[in-house]
This record gives sequence, structure tokens and C-alpha cells, in this order.
Amino acid sequence: MAQGLNPAQEAAVEHGDGPLCVLAGAGSGKTRVLVHRIARLVERRVWPQEILAVTFSNKAAGEMRERLNAMLGTSARAMWIGTFHATCARLLRLHGERVGLTRDFTIFDDDDQMRLATALLKEEGLADSLTPRTLVSLIDRAKNRGEDPARLGGPTYAYDLVARLFPRYKSALEREDAVDFNDLLLKVLELADDPEASPLIGGRFRHVLVDEFQDTNLVQYRLVRHFVRESRNLTVVGDDDQAIYGWRGAEPRNLLDFELDFPDAVVVKLEQNYRSTSVILGAANGVIARNVDRHEKTLWTDNAGGEPVLWEEAQDDRAEADFIGRAIRGLESQEGRSWSDVAILYRTHSQSRVLEEALRIHRIAYRIVGGVSFFQRREIKDIRAYLRLVLNPSADSCFERVVNQPARGIGDTTIERVKAHARLASISLLDAARSCSHGAVTTLKPTARKKLAAFVDIIDGLRQVQAAGASVSELIIQAVERSGYRERLAIEDSPEARDRLANLGELVSMAADFDDEREGKGTLTEFEERISLASALDEQDGRAAQAVTMMTIHAAKGLEFPVVFVCGMEDGLFPSLRPRDMEDEKKSLEEERRLAYVAFTRAKERLVLTSARMRRQWAEVKLNPPSRFIDDIPVEHLAVRERPTAPPRPPAGSLVRARSDRSPPGSDNGSNRMTPWASPRPARHVESGADDFDQRVFEDDFPAYQIDAGANGSDFAAGTTVRHDAFGTGRVLEVRGSGKDQKLLIDFATVGLKTVLARFVSTD
Repeated sequence: MAQGLNPAQEAAVEHGDGPLCVLAGAGSGKTRVLVHRIARLVERRVWPQEILAVTFSNKAAGEMRERLNAMLGTSARAMWIGTFHATCARLLRLHGERVGLTRDFTIFDDDDQMRLATALLKEEGLADSLTPRTLVSLIDRAKNRGEDPARLGGPTYAYDLVARLFPRYKSALEREDAVDFNDLLLKVLELADDPEASPLIGGRFRHVLVDEFQDTNLVQYRLVRHFVRESRNLTVVGDDDQAIYGWRGAEPRNLLDFELDFPDAVVVKLEQNYRSTSVILGAANGVIARNVDRHEKTLWTDNAGGEPVLWEEAQDDRAEADFIGRAIRGLESQEGRSWSDVAILYRTHSQSRVLEEALRIHRIAYRIVGGVSFFQRREIKDIRAYLRLVLNPSADSCFERVVNQPARGIGDTTIERVKAHARLASISLLDAARSCSHGAVTTLKPTARKKLAAFVDIIDGLRQVQAAGASVSELIIQAVERSGYRERLAIEDSPEARDRLANLGELVSMAADFDDEREGKGTLTEFEERISLASALDEQDGRAAQAVTMMTIHAAKGLEFPVVFVCGMEDGLFPSLRPRDMEDEKKSLEEERRLAYVAFTRAKERLVLTSARMRRQWAEVKLNPPSRFIDDIPVEHLAVRERPTAPPRPPAGSLVRARSDRSPPGSDNGSNRMTPWASPRPARHVESGADDFDQRVFEDDFPAYQIDAGANGSDFAAGTTVRHDAFGTGRVLEVRGSGKDQKLLIDFATVGLKTVLARFVSTD
């Protein structure tokens, strides 16, 4: 056995010719296996230049190359080690003339694509119908699936526009002897399908090894099969339990069905984990075992025991964030932990806002990976610019930022003429735009004047809303709606667009908290000042050498930390599910479980799960049941804080095992006690009972229903049982406002949560 390899790793390394599938669980040493297998192939007289190793990032390729250089010396330099795109670019430099490319072809990066898309939309007069980002995203999405964007069909008008524009996009690339990133792969597939060129692709490599195979899409899998068409020496390494990129085109079935395409494949399972404690692995195994569509495997470790997984259920999202901040301070003071030991993982980017705020309050430095700080996000800065224009119509920098954001067909030429008029008349750009819309600049076309007038009307309308006494949260909602931001993001309907819309919803929730704190008397100026100060602190936090890491679960894949907090463990948020047909719901829930598995297995020593009973979204309060994943965790691995009977905020309490029908009250033997490194808060035992397909959708708006019920308009207190003529009997959870506009958040027995005007319910 090679030094440092366990028996399963050794079996994978020593495999000879023929297809090999290595199912590598989290933290099982898959990179070590890949590197040692390549080195062993060279020892067996396989020429280095006949070996292709494909990774999914340049960083991973660099690390593999460094390890092989250390093991093999200069012979490693001849190997083909790189991403799919880098490998295909290299092949096209050699054989691209067969598919219409010169050896000096250029590759359009994201900025190049955006410039081309912008020009096409402008030339076609569609600048106010589709954003360049949407055009590029939909083209890329089709190419990832191996589909022709010119034949794209979809649920919105945007798809029709993409199909119309793609032929011009393709022609522009051909004129410039250029390809985009997806074309790199598709052009090599063209080579592989060419009878004369096919042997150049299918016979070049004697051994092909692919890392993270569960993340390959259909185009990449077709490429791999062409590469090994003659040799059939294919090694794939992956973990179907970590297949979390279906939303961007990855096809987990490539790994799940590998043995159907290669029936003689040898399958090796790497199940020994070298990262986490047995308790953390037990929790992760408990969640992922509920998935049906997977290869059966169970992670285990020699690192026995460990602290139980802690679940903390807070009253609301602010209390959840405060708990995390206090817990990190406790880890620092009582256990000597560094901030860099800690990661906070969340399901969506929008969750970071309240967490950032709490960490600043507790004076904890943090850095955000795979994203930017909440207040630095583009959509937040855009809406802030609208608000600042409301406060100060002379804010020219804000005018320039949002006059065409979202795109409304106001081009650079129009803006330059507005600027020139502003300089001549010594007025603000907003006033100049108003003047130009009335014909002050004769060189402006009627369509340009009309678009300027529409923008000025947006700002004037928002100023009227403010003057009428609207709350800050209502003003922000109006800005999002009147600007066209919500409509544009809804049209795009991409994961990025949904994230951006969720971020705007979080900004509204922040403003609603501010309104509540000031009892409706806070001003937009005060709110903007709060954001400005927070933004300044963001920049300072980002420069800290020792900082807590914050990121989405998707961004955390492949990383590890001594302590991991996974927040927002609530049904509707995590798992995050949308209404679909039954088959789609099953598929989505399985991917969400894989996300939980990935999140849990990032932790080496401590795993803390947090949730909130109530969470704001778009200024409405939502009551979210705990995540069903919590009940999947074996009871012996989970600890919660014991619920007190009185007072509401108890003195320091103990941590006990989660209790369910599998662990009756009184069965706790005290073996799962943890250091109380954060002051306790009430908790509940784990309950399941939730149907896998009875979703509480976090994205629901819960509008105020105005159905005549003939009820009185009395004030109600939280906890009151009320009756509504349409929805039946329910319990009041929260009361907002007073008088005839008082709203109640009610949990109805028959229809669940609804926000209802108080005058439409009664206590009878």
C-alpha cells in the first residue's frame, strides 16, 4: 500500500486500464487519490503528454500541477491539466481552422459579451425591453444545455427576443474571429463530430481523469466521451451527494448513470472522512440518507465523538443574528478561537444584511466570499440613489447612476445633451432633464424627450409619496415598483435576478425595522445616514486580517472551517422550494438536502444550526416552521436549549438532547452537554410531521386580503383567537398599526398565514 493511503484509496490508485468511478465523500481525500493515480500511471510507462486531468477551477488545476511537479519533477509539465475551457482552447489553437477559427482567435470574456449585447440591443431598438445581462445569461444557459439559442422558447417575452438576436450575436463573433466561453466547448464538439478531425480528438489521450464529475453538464459529458472513445480509460471522481449546481446546468445523472454508459466500470467508494467529527458526520448522513436518487454510502471517521450539533431557534432574524454574534464572542473569550476559525453559511445572499449588522454591533470583523457586502450590492446602491434623489434633487451623481437603471432606453447621447444643458443653465441634471423633456433642447428627438419625462415623473412621484407621510419602508417599495426594478428582475427570471430581488426585499425589511424603532416617526434622512455609516464599516471590516467568513452554501463547497454556523434553518428558506409539479418538487428537495449535506460537512469541530420563528420580507412578517432537515438529524447528535416555563427570558440554562417520539422526555442522561459559550435562549424540541410536498413558500407576498366580513374594527392583541368569514378561525401573531388601517398577521387553521385588515375579523 502506498504511504498514507487507506485501502479504498489504494484500490483507486492501483486500478489499471478501463473505466473507473470513484465515489468520494466529503473530506475523503479525493485530490490525493487523483494525484497518486496520475503518478502511478506515469510509473506504468504512460507518457505524460497522453494524460488529461480536468478540473473545475484554475485554482484546483494549479494545486494539482504543483503536487505532481513535487512528485514527478519536470515530466509533469507535459501533462494536460486544466479546466474544460482551458483544455478546449488549447485544442482549438491546434485544430481550430477546421471549424472556421484561425490560430489567433480571441475569446470574449464577460465584459466583451456585455458590450456586444449592449450594442445589439441598441441597434435593434430593444434597450428598454431587455438588459444586456439577461440576453447574455439566456444565451449561455441554452449553450450549456447544448441547445441552439436561435430556437429558444420560454415563459417570457425575453426568450423570444433572445432567439431573434442570437443570429446577429453569432455573426458578430464570426466577423471578429472570436468565441465566447461556451463556444470553446461547442467548437471542440464540432471537431469531434467531423469524420476527418474526430481521430485527432478521440485518440489524443490515453487516460482521462475528471474531478467533480457530478458538476459536469451535458456538453461537458459529451466531450469526455469523445476524449475516451478509443482508449475507454476514463477515471471520474465525484460525489452525487454534493451535486448542488443543477440551477446552472450541471447534470447529476452523469455520475448516477455512469455505469449505464460504462457497464464494465469499476466503482470505488471513499467513505472515510478526514475532516469532521463523527457527530457532525452523523448529522450529515442523517439528512442525506433521506434522498432516494443517490449512490448508497455512509461517511465515517476515526475522529470519534465531538460536541453535539447545536440548534438554536430565535424569536426573529435579528435575534438569530445577535445569537451568532454573541456565540462568536464566546468562542473567542472562552475557547481562544480566532475569528478566522469561524464561517457563517446562508442559503441566499439576502440573509447577510442582518448578520452583517449584528457582527458590526459586536465589533467582529468579517469578510464576504463569493459576493459583496450587502450595502455595496448593485441593486441596493441603485435604490439608494433613487432615495437620495428624493432627498436632494441636486444629487447629480445619483441622477447619472439611475437615469437609465433599469434600462429604459435613455442613451449616452441623450444624457450628454442633458449635461450640456445643465452646465449652460447652471441647474441640476434632474432639472435639466425636466427642461429637456419640455423641449428646451431642440436636438433631442420626441422619443428621447418622452423617456426623460417618464424618469422625471418617477422622481417627482416618489417625492410626493414622501411628502404625504409615507414610511421609509413604503417609500422604498414605491421606488422599487415605480422605477421598474421589480418588473425587470421578474422578466429576467434567473437565479441572479431572484437573489437581487430578495436583496431589495431585505432592504425593505431593514427599513420596516427602522420604522418600528422610530414608531413611524423616522425620516428618510436618518435611514440613509444609518446605511452610509454601515457602508463605511463594511469597507473597514473587509480589510481585517482576522475575520469571520460569510458566504452562501454554494460558495462554501470545497472549503472547511473549525466552526460553522448554518443559519436560516426554516422550511421555505432552507429548504427553499417553489411550487412545481410533483416530480420537480422531489428533484428540488433532493438538491436542497444535498446543499444541507455540503453545509454540514464544512465543519471540522463544531456545527451550529440557527433558525428564526419570524422573519421579515418586504416589510411583512412571516412565520416559518423549523427546517424539516433538523428532524432528519439523529437525536443522539443534536442538542437544543431547554425551553423554560417562566420567566420569558430565563437565567442561564443547560443544553439537552433534542427530544422527539424517538427520545421521550426525561431520557436525557446528560451526555450531550456543551460549553455554554453564549447566553441561552428558549428552544423547542424537534418535530417533523411535515409533508415533503406541503411547502410554505418563503417568497409568498401574503397580501392584505380585503374581503367583506362585516366585522368590527377593534384593537386586537397577539394571541387573540379571531374569526374571518372567508378564512375561518385563527390566532393573531402580530399587530401592526392602529385604527381602520390596523393589520393583523393571523395563522388560520385552514389556510395558514394571512395578513388581514383588523376591521374584517371579529372575536365572536
